[in-house]
Amino acid sequence: METLAMPADASNDQPCFEARRGLCYHFVHMRVFAENRASLTWLRLALIVFLLGAFALRLQALTRQDIWWDEARNIDVALRPFLEIATAPELDIQPPLYYWLLHGWSTLFGVAIGQPPVLLAFFTRLLSVAAGVVGVALLMALGRRVGGATVGVLATAIGAFSPFWLAESQEARMYTFGFALLTTAAVLFLDQLARRRRPEDTLFNKPSALFVLFAAAALLTHYNTVFVLVAWFGWWGVWALWQRNRWWALGTVIAHGLLLTLLVAPIAPIALRQIPDYENPNIAIVTVGEYLHQNAQAYLGGYAYDPALLSGWAHVWLWGVLAASGIGLFVREDWRLEIRRLSDWSIGRFGRQTRSRAGNAEPISNLQSPISQSPNLPIFFALTWLFGGLALYYVAVLDRNAFNVRYASFVTPALYTLIAAGLAGFGRWWRPLPYLLLSGLLVGAAQAAHADLYDSRFDREHIAEVTTWLRDNSAPGDVILVDQKYPFGFYYQPYTLDGETLPADDAPPAYYLFVDINTLDQRLTELVGEARRVFWVQWFESDTDPRHAVHFLLDKYGRHAGQQWFQGYSLDWWDLTPPTTFALAPGLTPTRLQFDQAVQVVEASLPTTLLQPGAALPVALRWQRVPGGAVTRPLKARVALYDAAGNRLAQGDERLLNDRHRAPEQWQPDDRPLNVYRLRVPDDLAAGRYSVRVLVYDAESLAPLTWIDAAGNAAGIEPEVGTVEIAG
Repeated sequence: METLAMPADASNDQPCFEARRGLCYHFVHMRVFAENRASLTWLRLALIVFLLGAFALRLQALTRQDIWWDEARNIDVALRPFLEIATAPELDIQPPLYYWLLHGWSTLFGVAIGQPPVLLAFFTRLLSVAAGVVGVALLMALGRRVGGATVGVLATAIGAFSPFWLAESQEARMYTFGFALLTTAAVLFLDQLARRRRPEDTLFNKPSALFVLFAAAALLTHYNTVFVLVAWFGWWGVWALWQRNRWWALGTVIAHGLLLTLLVAPIAPIALRQIPDYENPNIAIVTVGEYLHQNAQAYLGGYAYDPALLSGWAHVWLWGVLAASGIGLFVREDWRLEIRRLSDWSIGRFGRQTRSRAGNAEPISNLQSPISQSPNLPIFFALTWLFGGLALYYVAVLDRNAFNVRYASFVTPALYTLIAAGLAGFGRWWRPLPYLLLSGLLVGAAQAAHADLYDSRFDREHIAEVTTWLRDNSAPGDVILVDQKYPFGFYYQPYTLDGETLPADDAPPAYYLFVDINTLDQRLTELVGEARRVFWVQWFESDTDPRHAVHFLLDKYGRHAGQQWFQGYSLDWWDLTPPTTFALAPGLTPTRLQFDQAVQVVEASLPTTLLQPGAALPVALRWQRVPGGAVTRPLKARVALYDAAGNRLAQGDERLLNDRHRAPEQWQPDDRPLNVYRLRVPDDLAAGRYSVRVLVYDAESLAPLTWIDAAGNAAGIEPEVGTVEIAG
C-alpha cells in the first residue's frame, strides 16, 4: 500500500517551506507523486494499453444499431444554427452545452441532415467514443488519488471494459461527456483539498477554480449532475465544520458554491422553463430495493445484462463483485492505519496534531494537507459521491416519477473507483489477488459487452426495417402516420414534422401526428381523408396516444387490415373508402353517472345507426371529478355490451386519463376529458337492442367503485349508459 512520505520534522525545515516551497509541496502533496520512475513507466504503459483497448472496443459495430429517438433529436437540434440551440423546444429537460459541442463537432466533420444514416450515426457517435475514452483515462487519475497506483490501474480497466460505459459511448448522447467532466472535477476537488495546508490559505487556489469550472460544465451538460454536486458540497461542508478554523473553511465551501451558481446562472431561464413541469405521473415508483438492484445490474452488466449470461451464473457474478468490493474496502490497510492514527495521536482542528509520548504533548507539523492527515478522506468522498448521488436522485424519483438507470449514472465513476479500491484491498494478503479478482469481473463484463454489441435481442429498435417494409408494401394513394418525431425522417422521405401537406409522390407521404384528442378527428380528415390505406407506426415507449384515440377512429371508419411487429415498433394499417370525414364523438348527450365521490360521466356518445355483427362499436365518454370529492388511486373504466339476460358480450377497458395524460387524482376541477372505448360486436350476435354499461374500478386492486344514483343512494356498480341496435 502506497503511503505519503513526510519529512521527519517538516515544521523545522524552513528552507523546504520557504526557499524550496514548491518542491516540498510536491513531496507532500499526495501519494501519487512519491511513486518512483519505474512505477510511473508501468502506469503509463498500463494506461496506454487500456485506452487503446477501450477505443478499439468502442469502435466495434459502432453503426450496427439504428439511430433511435434520443440520438435523432440530439442530432437534429445540434445541426441547427448555433444561436437557436439553447432555445430549441426539443430540449425538454436538458441544458445546451452538449448540443453546442456536437454542433461544432458535426461542423468539423461536415455532418448534415439528409446524409445516409450510417454516416450520421458514425460521426455523431464518435464524439461519445472520444469522451468515453477520456473518461477511462481520468479513472486512472481518480483512482490514484483515492487509493494509489493499483486502484488507478484497476479502475481504468473496469471503466475501459464496462458494458454500461461501452453502450453509452456508442450513442450520440451526452452521458460520456458528463462522466468525463465530473471525473475531472472530482480529481481537481481532491487536488485543491490536498493544497489546503495552512490556516491562512486563500479561498481559491488553481485546482479549486478549475474544479468549479468543470463542475459548472458538467451541470451545463446534464441537470442530473446536480445530485452529485450537492453530495460533494455537502461532504465538503461537513469536513469544513470539523476543522479548527471551521468558519473560514465553511466560507471557502460557500464561496465555491456561489461561484458555481454564477457560472450556471445564464441558463436559469432555460432551466426554469424545462424543469418545474417535468414529470410522468403515470410511471410506477420503484422501491428502494428495486432502484438499487436495477442500477447495480445496469452499471456492472450494462443494458444487455441477462441472468442467463455466464451459464446462468450472472446474478452470482453481479453480487459477488459487489460483495468482494465491500469486503476489500473493509480490510484495506488504510483503515488499520486510520485506527492506529486515531489511537496514537490527539488530533486538533485543522491539522494541528500532538503525539502522546510519555505523558507529554509533542507538537508536529501543522502543514500537512487534509488528505495527508487522513488517507481515507478520498474514500469517504467517493462513498458520498456514490450513495449521496443515488439517494438524492431517488428523492427526485419519488417527486417526479422519472426513473431510468442512466439518469443516475453520473455516480458510475465513483462506483468503478470504489470497486477498484475494494479489489486492491485484497493485495494485503497476496499482491496478485486484486488482478485475479479483476479477471473474474472482466469475464462477466466481456459477455455482457458482447451481447450489447452483437446480440440483436438487446437492440433498442429497428427503424430501418420499418421504413424498408413500408417502401416495399405501400403504394401511391397510401398515407403513413408516425407517433414520434424521431428518427423516422432519418430513414424515410417524404416526411414532415410540422404538419404541412406533402405533395403526391411515388412514395406515400409520411406525417408526424401529434395526438390531441379534441382535434384529432379534424386532423385525420385533413391528412388521410382521401387515402385508401393508412399505416400507423408506434414506438414502444410512446405516450402520444395512451387513450388509443387513433385506433378508435380508424377502427370506426375503416377496416383493420393487418399488423406487423418490429424491434421497438408496431405497425398497423387500415383500408378506407375515401372520402372519409372523421368524427370522434358525434351527438354527445348530457348524462350523469357518479361513481362514489371520485368521478362521474357527464356526456356520452354511442352509435345511433344500426350496427352489423362483427362491426366496431365505438363509445366516447366525457368524464369529470366529482366536485368536492376525493380520488387517491388510479382508476380504469370498463364499457361493456350486455344482452337482456345480463350476459357480457364485449368489453373495452381503458385507464381514465385527462388531456395531459394524468390520472384522476391529478385532474383539475374544470378538467372534462374525453375517453374512448373500442368494442366489437360479436360476429354471430342476433338482431335486437342491447345495453351498454360502464363500470369504474381501481386500476391496481380491481375493486369496483359504487354507482351513486340521482337521489344520492348506492345503486350498484355498473349502470347503463345507453343502448345500441344490432341489425339482423
